[in-house]
Amino acid sequence: MKRLISILLAAALLLACVPALAEGASLPKDPEDFIPHEVRQFFADSQFSGWQVKAGASRYFENTAGGTYFFTVAQKDGHNVLYGFEEKNGKFNYWLKTDNAIPQGDGFFLVDQLYGEHYMVWFDDPVYIGDTLSILFTRADNEEQADSGVWFEVNKNGQWNATWVFFDSCWDGAKVGSDAVTYYLDEGSKVTTVNGVTERNLRYFSWDAFPKTIKDAKEALSVPPAIPTGELAAQRIKFEGGQKFPVFSGPGPQYERAAGGRAAVSTNDWIQVFGSENGYILIQYDITSSQMRFGWIEQSALPRGASVSPLRFEYSDASVAAASFLTDDPLNSQARVRNLNPGQAVKWLAVMGQWAYVEITDQGLPVRGFVPVSAVRRVPAQAVYGGEYRGADYSAYAQAEVTAGTEARVTVRVQGPASWSQENADALMGYQLYANQTLLTAPCEDTSNPGAWDHTFTLSASLPEGTAVLGLCPVFRSGGARTAEMITVPLTAQKTEK
Repeated sequence: MKRLISILLAAALLLACVPALAEGASLPKDPEDFIPHEVRQFFADSQFSGWQVKAGASRYFENTAGGTYFFTVAQKDGHNVLYGFEEKNGKFNYWLKTDNAIPQGDGFFLVDQLYGEHYMVWFDDPVYIGDTLSILFTRADNEEQADSGVWFEVNKNGQWNATWVFFDSCWDGAKVGSDAVTYYLDEGSKVTTVNGVTERNLRYFSWDAFPKTIKDAKEALSVPPAIPTGELAAQRIKFEGGQKFPVFSGPGPQYERAAGGRAAVSTNDWIQVFGSENGYILIQYDITSSQMRFGWIEQSALPRGASVSPLRFEYSDASVAAASFLTDDPLNSQARVRNLNPGQAVKWLAVMGQWAYVEITDQGLPVRGFVPVSAVRRVPAQAVYGGEYRGADYSAYAQAEVTAGTEARVTVRVQGPASWSQENADALMGYQLYANQTLLTAPCEDTSNPGAWDHTFTLSASLPEGTAVLGLCPVFRSGGARTAEMITVPLTAQKTEK
C-alpha cells in the first residue's frame, strides 16, 4: 500500500496549480469538469483570496450508498480545511467545512475514492471496504512518503464515519469501530484492541483528539457501564455531535454544577439517559476512562424523535445512619462530592443496586447524588399509596405518603403538553385535595422550574379519621376545576412500606 501511495503522491505533485479566478482561491489547471462549476463559483469568492486547492486534493464521489458528493482540501499558510459538497437536483451544494478532521501544517493532500477489495500492509488477504473517502497527507519536508491519513466510509443515511486512521508514515494504523479501536503497530506485529467509544462522524471527528497510541486510548476511551438492578434504567441515545451542555446535579440550574461550576457533557461520546423531570433529563457520561458522572441536562438537548419517560422518585424522608459520602460516580471512581454526617437529613429518591439516589441541602444549595444504601436510615411506619390519570394531552401520577395514619404528604408529577408554557394558555395550575368526598384546606405548591411543562405539585394535610380514599382534582388557569379528571388514591391498597 505504501508504494502505491508514494506513486500517487508523486504524480499529484507534478501537476501545477494556477489561479482560477483573480479574487478567489487558486485551483488546479485541469479540465473544467475536474471541479464542478458550483464548486468553482464557491471558491471564486474574495474570502478565499490567498487560499489554494492543490492538484490531487479533490475527488468526485458519484452514486455512493449515501448520495453523490465532491470533497476538496483548501490550504493557506499551513491551515488546511476540508470542504464537502452534496449534489441535489443536479447541482452541488455546500455541505461541510471542517479543519478538525484532517492534519494541519504545510504539505500535500491526496484525496481519493476507495471501494471494493483493498490490500493493506498488515493483512495477507485483501479487505473489502464500502464507498470510502481516503485523505492522505504528506508534509512539505518529506515528499517521498505519506505521513498520515484517515478514511471515512459513507452509510445509506449520508453520514461519513471514520473507519481507519494512519500515522507514523502510514506504517501504523487503527481500525475504528463503534465501540472499540484496534491498533496495528510495528507493521502489524503488535495488534491491540481498546474498548471504548470515540467520535467517528466526519462532521465532528477530530484528528488531534483521536488517540494515536494505546496508552492514550486506554486513558481516553470507555464504554457505557451496566446499570445495577433497581429503579433506574438506562437508554443509550446517540445525540447530535459537536455540542456541549452544562450539567447540574439536579433538574435545573438551582442545583449545584460540578467541577467548580464548569461541568459539561460533550455529545461526541456515549451518553446514557434515565428519564425526565421538570424539563431536564438524568444522564450518565464519561469524563475519562476512569471517571464518569451522573447529572442533569436540559431535555431540549435530546435529538429529534427521541423520547424518554418521566422519572417517578419517592421523595421520602431519610437520614444518614453512619458517616458516609455523596458521589456522582457510583459505578466507577466513587469520587466524593460531599461528606455526610450521622443524623444528616436526606431525601430518598430511588435505589440502584447498592446505592441510594438522594438529595441533600448544603448551605441552601440542593445537591443530588448517590450514597451507599447501608449508610441511609429510612423513616419507618410510612405507608405509600399511588394513583394516576392519563388524558388526551397530559398524564399525572400521584403518590401519597401517610405517616401515623393521619399526616399525608401528596406529590403529583405531571407530564403536560408544550403548549402549557405559552402565555394565557389554559395550563394546569395545581390540585385540590379531598379526603373521601370532603375538600381539605391544603395549600398546593408548584415546585416546577419556571417555563417547564413537566410539573411537580405537593400538598400536605391532616386527614380526618376514617379516610379511605384521597381525591386530587386538577385546577386549570381558565377552565377551573375539572372533576372528570380527578385522581383517586385508595388508602386501602398500600403500594409499598418503608
